[in-house]
Amino acid sequence: MVGLGKIAARGAGITLMSQVIRFALQLGSLTVLARLLSPHDFGVVAMVTAITNVMEIVRDFGLSSAAVQAKRLNDAERTNLFWVNTGIGTACAVAAALGAPLVVRIYGTSVVGPIVLALAWLFIVSGINTQFRAELSRSLRFKALAVTDIAAQAGSIAAAISLAAVGAGYWAIVGQQITLVLLTCISNIVLCNWRPGRPRRSVSIRRFFRFGGGVLGTQLIGYATNNLDNVAIGVHSGSGPLGLYSRAYQLLMVPLTQVNDPMTRVVLPVLSRVQDDGETYARYLRKAQLLGCYVLASVFAVAAGVSVPLVTLLFGPQWSGVAPIFAALAIGGIFRGIGQISYWMYLSRGRAGAQLKLYLIARPVMIVIMIAGLPWGPVGVAVGHSIGFFLYWIVSLWAAGRAVGTSTRPLFVQAIRTLLVISVPAGAIAYLGAMLVSPVPASLVLGVALSVGYLALVSRLSPPERANLHFMIEVFLRRRRMPEATAQHAPAAPEPAVVVERD
Repeated sequence: MVGLGKIAARGAGITLMSQVIRFALQLGSLTVLARLLSPHDFGVVAMVTAITNVMEIVRDFGLSSAAVQAKRLNDAERTNLFWVNTGIGTACAVAAALGAPLVVRIYGTSVVGPIVLALAWLFIVSGINTQFRAELSRSLRFKALAVTDIAAQAGSIAAAISLAAVGAGYWAIVGQQITLVLLTCISNIVLCNWRPGRPRRSVSIRRFFRFGGGVLGTQLIGYATNNLDNVAIGVHSGSGPLGLYSRAYQLLMVPLTQVNDPMTRVVLPVLSRVQDDGETYARYLRKAQLLGCYVLASVFAVAAGVSVPLVTLLFGPQWSGVAPIFAALAIGGIFRGIGQISYWMYLSRGRAGAQLKLYLIARPVMIVIMIAGLPWGPVGVAVGHSIGFFLYWIVSLWAAGRAVGTSTRPLFVQAIRTLLVISVPAGAIAYLGAMLVSPVPASLVLGVALSVGYLALVSRLSPPERANLHFMIEVFLRRRRMPEATAQHAPAAPEPAVVVERD
C-alpha cells in the first residue's frame, strides 16, 4: 500500500519539475513576443480578457473543486456534473458574444469587438474539459496533468510566435489563447480513463452546487480584485499604459501560477483526505506553506530588487516602463505566495462558504485601495495592489484558522521568520548588487549571485533554516517520503486512485 505522504511527495516532485519546464516556456515566450509585439497589442487583448474571463469562473461554477474535494463521487454524479459544466459553458459563450457591443462601449474602441467574438466559443470547450481535468486531479494522476500542461503550453507559444512573426499583431495573442484551451481539453480527454454517459435526472448533484456556490462567489470576488485594475487603467489611460501594466502583471503571475496552481492540485486532494485527522492536517499545512515561504517569497523579493536589469534583459529597453510597475507588484507577490495556504485550508475542510463571507468584506476594500492609486498611473495601482494583498494575508490566515478550527500561530511564526531572515534581506542584497555595476547582464547576475550567496550563508549558520532547506530539496527534487498519513487515508493501489462508487 502506497502511503499518502509518499504520493504527495511524488506528486509534488513531478509537478515541480513540470512547472520548471512551463516556467522556462512562458518566460521565453514573454521575451520573444515582447520583441515582436507592441504595448498596444498586449493592452488591447488585456482590455477584453479582463472583462470576458469572468465567464471562465462562471463556467466552472466551483464544480471542479467540489468534485475534487468530495469524499465520495460515483459515475452518475460525475456524468451529471459534466453535462452541467458543458451547459454552463455554452451559456457563457452566448453571453460573451452578445456582450461584445457592451465591451466596445466600455472602452470606446471598436477594435475589441472582434476579439470578444473570437474568444467567446472557447467557454464551451472549457466546459467540456472541466470534469475530465477534475477527475485527473482527484485520482492524483499528477504525471498526466503535467504532460497536458507542458504540451498545451508549448503548442500555444509556438502558435503565438508564428503568428507574431508574420505580422498578425494582437491576433497572435488571441491565437495563443485559442490553441492553449483546445490542446488542454484534447489532452485531458485522451489521458483520462473516464467517459461521461447520458445525464440522469434521478441522480442529485445538489451537494456539489452547495459547495461550488461558495467557491464560485469567492472566485468571482477574487477575479474582480485581480482584474478591475486592468479595466480601470484601460478606461483611464488606454491600451498603451495597460500594455505596460499587463506585461508587469504577467511577469508577476508566471512564477505565481507555475507554483500555486499545480501545488493546489497536489495539496488540496491530500489535505482533503486527512481533514479529519487534526494533528496530521496541521503538520501537512506547515509543510505546504514552506513552498510559499522559501520559494515564492524569496523569488519575488529578489525579483523586485533586480527589476530594472531583469525587465531590460527580458523585454528590451523600449519596455523600461515595466520595471517600476513590476517591482511594486512583486512586493505584493510575496504575500500572495505565502497567503495561498488559507485558500487550501478553506477548501480542504469544505468551508467555501466561510471563505466567501471573508471575500465579501475584505476584497472590496482591496479593490478600493488599488483603484485609489489610479491618479499616479500604473505604478500607483501596483503599489495599492501590494498594500491590499499584505493586509489580506494577515486577515485571511487568521480567519481561515478560526473557520477550520486549526491554530494558525505556527503558520504566522513560520512566515514572519522566513520574511525577516530569508526573503527581505535577500531582496535588499539583490538590489544593492544590481546597483554596483552598470552593464545590464552583469547587474542582473551580480544581484542574483549575492542574494544566493546570502541564502547559502544563512542556511549554513542557522540550523532551523538548514533543516527547512534540506526538507525542500529532498521533497521536491529527490521526492523524499513526507510524514505518512494514517492508513485509512492512503489509496488502495500503487497507482493513486480514489475509490469510485459505480451504479
